[in-house]
Amino acid sequence: MMKKNKFCILAMLALPLTGCFSNQHLLSESDQYVGEWVLEGGISIPGITKRQPGMIIEEDLGVAGFTGCNLFKGKVNLDDSAVNFTLPIMTHKMCLPEIVEQEQNIMNVLRHATNIEVVNETLVVDSGDRFLIFEKANKHI
Repeated sequence: MMKKNKFCILAMLALPLTGCFSNQHLLSESDQYVGEWVLEGGISIPGITKRQPGMIIEEDLGVAGFTGCNLFKGKVNLDDSAVNFTLPIMTHKMCLPEIVEQEQNIMNVLRHATNIEVVNETLVVDSGDRFLIFEKANKHI
């Protein structure tokens, strides 16, 4: 009877720990996206800007970025069934037509993303027919 009680107590103590470890596993999966990312390619990017487009993904999966002229802010949603960016905030500066086209291309891919993947310090955002390739950066955007 004593062994059975010890087993029950150990099982009850281990159950909350299992929940903690499974949450840590989920957090570590999203940690790969956290960091500063500089746009390197994918879609055709016309225009030349002083600063490279890019974004920062925070630990809470908040995202802030630069498209070449304007800034955007939102959140990355990583669900089992869907991967996308919610980007409700964007500045509206006057930009050269080439940069406006670049921004539209970038924002369309981000808003319609179907897959986000990190491979060897490279973040690939895929929207089905277009994609963006970001490299890990060490400097702030």
